[in-house]
Amino acid sequence: MLQLNLPTVSADLKAEFAADLKINLSDIWTPESAEHILHCLQRETPYDNAFFAGGRYQSLLDQELRQMPAEQVRQWMAQLHQLAAEGTGFLYGSHLIGRPQRQMQTPPLLSQVHQLLNSPEMLQFVRELTGEKTLMYVSAQASRYVPGNYLTRHNDVVEAEGRRFAYVMGFTRQWHPDWGGLLQFFTPDGTPTQTWVPRFNNMALFEVHHPHAVTYVTPFARHVRYSVTGWFRTKGPL
Repeated sequence: MLQLNLPTVSADLKAEFAADLKINLSDIWTPESAEHILHCLQRETPYDNAFFAGGRYQSLLDQELRQMPAEQVRQWMAQLHQLAAEGTGFLYGSHLIGRPQRQMQTPPLLSQVHQLLNSPEMLQFVRELTGEKTLMYVSAQASRYVPGNYLTRHNDVVEAEGRRFAYVMGFTRQWHPDWGGLLQFFTPDGTPTQTWVPRFNNMALFEVHHPHAVTYVTPFARHVRYSVTGWFRTKGPL
């Protein structure tokens, strides 16, 4: 059974978050739980290849992508890269937890992760840490970044969903910063500020107005970047 390993919300921890409305916490799950989640992300989770094109979110299953002719894949990637060059878009593996997806069933362990993220313990922890007392729901998706994947600069403000804080729970070992896949923060004018390298069993938590990106994963990256991500919200599931 999975177990959280949340720290005590001390005055120092609250001050660290308040300084820039973001924090990177270590060992958020018990060691055994983190291992189980990683195994599930690697071995049991089906992924869509999520991307932005034609002005909307789209996706291709791994199998659909493998069956595409090489020239069609080349044209598709060229379209995505043109959008990325203009500062728009993304390409990464996604599994939306708790929401039905075509031909994909959520592994029971990821459903348990989602339940624990919405537990009174977790919600109260983030309420105390951030001072936002109206948080009531946590969305979640499993994400997979392989060579060629990226997420261009953006913020996570969606008032209709009541998003207040984004989180990234990392399940990636031995990641070299030269491989890309970095959680990069920016000032509103696009100047890079803080950079967080993928880690194992951590939780990056930040206010949704922070501009950020996941940098391009290079062709020579030797591992896959796995995480569970989403938002702490003041509104329930839509």
